[in-house]
Amino acid sequence: MILTERSFKQRSKVVLSRLNFTQVFCIAILTCLIWFQLPYTEANLMDRYGLIFFTTSFWGFFPSLNTISAFPLDFNVLRKERQSRSYRLLAYFLSKQIAELPLIIIFPIYYTLIVYWVTGLVPSASSFFAYMATSILATLTSQSFGYLIGATFMDIQAATVANAVIMLGSLVLGGFYAQNLPFGLSWLKYLSFMFYCYSITMEIQFNSPYAKFQCSNISQTNEYSQCLYPPNGSSDGYIQGVTVLEHLNLNVLPWYANLLILIGLSLIIRSLAYFSLKRNSSKR
Repeated sequence: MILTERSFKQRSKVVLSRLNFTQVFCIAILTCLIWFQLPYTEANLMDRYGLIFFTTSFWGFFPSLNTISAFPLDFNVLRKERQSRSYRLLAYFLSKQIAELPLIIIFPIYYTLIVYWVTGLVPSASSFFAYMATSILATLTSQSFGYLIGATFMDIQAATVANAVIMLGSLVLGGFYAQNLPFGLSWLKYLSFMFYCYSITMEIQFNSPYAKFQCSNISQTNEYSQCLYPPNGSSDGYIQGVTVLEHLNLNVLPWYANLLILIGLSLIIRSLAYFSLKRNSSKR
């Protein structure tokens, strides 16, 4: 309890700084300006994909950058207090997790409250809270990678470089930039935690009765079956959201499988961060 209270006081000044709030607010306002009230039309589908993936990638980068310095900055104090046998390493590590959890989830909640309704995402309370919960889960997973990278390198500059490489790799394989990977490399996307976050948020937004997008043109060249011009003229002129998921191949795994994978990945990465911290602590 003492370690948790101390860690909360120390990290709250860093995490909840005015600079971080200003950064998230500015990004939220920029997002609202670029994707203001997206219409439900075929022509704006790509813009909707971009908005959803931008949110996923932002909460993939931002938390890890704020977390990689957590262990390196504490290491000298940790070493002295451990030498005096003040507490176990596990007590320190768990107190760090507990103290920073309420701090880090404030930002995705703050961002979603501003962005969700302004940009014209699915107008449903359940979809709103599911979208917010997914952003929080993406934040916690990104934070887990920040802990692992910081605990492994114990050097902020080296950890920043490693974090950029890992996060950019996850970004590229997230399912938005590269949808059709070369032969034999399609399995790489399953190494990207952003792929699972993107799949869940797309499922939330497109597997909904509100997700109906008016066809821009009804012709035989249209890639969506609902917008084809059949001989009997029976097309309804609207694209169903489920069809979009099938077209993008984002329904390979059900939403609950993606959710469980993200939770499991976050717990595994945090466990690896503890053992990495323990190894470096013993070495030094």
